[in-house]
Amino acid sequence: MSNLQVQLIKKPDAKYPRVNDVFQVKTASTPTASQLKDGEVLLENLYFSIDATMRVWISGAKTYVDPVLPGNTMFGQAVSRVLASKSQKFQKGDYVIGVVNWTLYQIISDAKLHLVKRGGDIDDLTGYSFLGPLGISGLTAYVGFEAIGKPKEGETVVISAAAGAVGEIAVQLAKTYYKCKVIGIAGGPDKCDYVKKQLGAHDCIDYKNENLSKRLRELTPNGIHVYFDNVGGEMLDEILMHITDHTRIILCGAIATYNQTGEPYKVKNYPRLIIKRAVMQGFLYFDHPELFKPGQATITQMLKQGQLKIRYDVQNGLEQAPNGLAKLLLGQNNGKVVVKAKADQPKL
Repeated sequence: MSNLQVQLIKKPDAKYPRVNDVFQVKTASTPTASQLKDGEVLLENLYFSIDATMRVWISGAKTYVDPVLPGNTMFGQAVSRVLASKSQKFQKGDYVIGVVNWTLYQIISDAKLHLVKRGGDIDDLTGYSFLGPLGISGLTAYVGFEAIGKPKEGETVVISAAAGAVGEIAVQLAKTYYKCKVIGIAGGPDKCDYVKKQLGAHDCIDYKNENLSKRLRELTPNGIHVYFDNVGGEMLDEILMHITDHTRIILCGAIATYNQTGEPYKVKNYPRLIIKRAVMQGFLYFDHPELFKPGQATITQMLKQGQLKIRYDVQNGLEQAPNGLAKLLLGQNNGKVVVKAKADQPKL
C-alpha cells in the first residue's frame, strides 16, 4: 500500500493562497500492525476536514496548537478506520475522529481519538457529516450560540461568512431553532441567494457589491442583538456601530486577517462595547464538551426533519487537500470543504 503524505515546505508569504506553493505531496513508508505499542492503533484516514484556522497553523504562530513548520506533515481533523489495534478503547473496524496527519495511514495514540461508530460500514455522506454538522462545524455554531450568544426568540442575529461551513449552520440554527430574525453577510450574489433562498435567512448583505453600513441600517433598525463573527477586521469594526444594548458578539473566526502580512488591522470602535454594555468573547468549541451531546442531538433532529441543509465541497484524493485549503481561503468554496482521501474509495 502506498502512503501519500502532505508536507509544508515553506511558510506562506503574501502571494499565498493565490500562489499555492507551500505544500508538497510525497510518498512515505506505510506503517504496519507489527509496529504498534500498547495504547496505539493503526489508522486508515478516510475523510479530512479543511478549516480556515489552518492558515494560522502554517504561519508559524503558536496558538492553541503547535504550529506546522516547514518539513512537518500537515494535520487536521479526520474520520478514520481502525485497521489494527493494541488499544483497550478501540478495535479493528471501528470508525474514529481526531486530529491526524495529512497521510493515508498512520499509527497514533488512542488518547487522541473519539469513537464515532463501532464497526460496520459508513458511506461518504456519513463520513462528511461527522466533520460537518455533527462535528467541528455544527458544534462550533451550536456552542457559540449556547455559550456566548444566547439568542432569544425575536432577536436580530447577524452572521458573517454566512454561506461557509459554520455560517450556514449558524443561519439555520438562528432561524429555525432559536426563532430569530437572521441577516447573513456573504460575498457575491450567488452566495447571498443561497443564504436567503436555501438557508432561509430573512435577508443577506453582499459585502462585495453593497454598502455594508447602509444595508445594516436598513435591515437592523433596532440594532443587532447577536453577531456571529467569522470574519473579523473592518467588518467587525462596522458591526460595532450597529449593536444595541447588551449585544453579544461571538468571536469564532477572523478570516479577513489570516492572509495579512503587514500591520494587523486594529479595531477602532471598541468603545461601543462600553456604551452598549455589550459582550465580545472568543471561544473554541472543544472547551465546552458538556454541550456536545445536546448540540449533536439538536442538529440530528433538524437533519431528520429536513430543517438543515448542508453543502459539501468535496476534494477527491488526499493530494487535493492543499487545493481545498487555498480554495477556502480565497472564498471560492461552496459549503464545507472536505477531502475524500482516496478518490475511488471502495465500499467499506
